[in-house]
Amino acid sequence: MPIFAYQIIIEPAATDKRHKIMATFRKVNFSMRRGNGYGQYLIEATYRGRDIKVHTTDSEAWDWLNDEGSTKEEKEKHREALRHCYHKIVEAYENL
Repeated sequence: MPIFAYQIIIEPAATDKRHKIMATFRKVNFSMRRGNGYGQYLIEATYRGRDIKVHTTDSEAWDWLNDEGSTKEEKEKHREALRHCYHKIVEAYENL
């Protein structure tokens, strides 16, 4: 099983009082923040030299992205959140 390196940073978003979660997965730095509506989230990244902004409604990704957890199940949910964001970024890049 491959070993994934990741880093999580939580900071207030520059434009508002809401938080922005920053993470790294498979050498891709990205951030996730709440969007304008209920259950709306925005993932932002630079992938292969292109700025990517992609929308998601996956609230579990938001919930688990900054919670590494202490049990095996919680850690797996955290990795699933990282993978979800990464795959949304790659999918948006491929559709440019």
